[in-house]
Amino acid sequence: MAAEKRAPETILLVDDEQVVLSLVEDILKDEGYTVLPALSGAEGIEAGRRHAGKIDLLLTDIVMPGMSGGKLFQQLQLMQPGIRVLYMSGYTKYTVVGHGALESVDSFIWKPFSPAQLLQKVREVLDAPDDSGRTDPET
Repeated sequence: MAAEKRAPETILLVDDEQVVLSLVEDILKDEGYTVLPALSGAEGIEAGRRHAGKIDLLLTDIVMPGMSGGKLFQQLQLMQPGIRVLYMSGYTKYTVVGHGALESVDSFIWKPFSPAQLLQKVREVLDAPDDSGRTDPET
């Protein structure tokens, strides 16, 4: 990818499955994003604390042990005002709704997704007007 086409944004990527985390990290890095990978909500919070610059997007699984993606987003907003969120899940719609996320979330992508689908959705969330991509689910 040519340097002038590289994505300038930083993405905090959180998924509790190492295979998914690595695959998505590679896709995003190949597009030029700076990626901060984390295997849990707690690791995501720590990565947010350690990162000195702006984090533009939280790309997180919704259903994870210990801390849901929604709770993670709520905590990161305190450290990174203006951070946007894109949720992902491989669970059924009913399971995700049970976690209270789908009713208020516009920024969502279902697993499995293709690299092109992921990159398109990430770009949509990052390029959305200021009041989009910042939903606050009750999870």
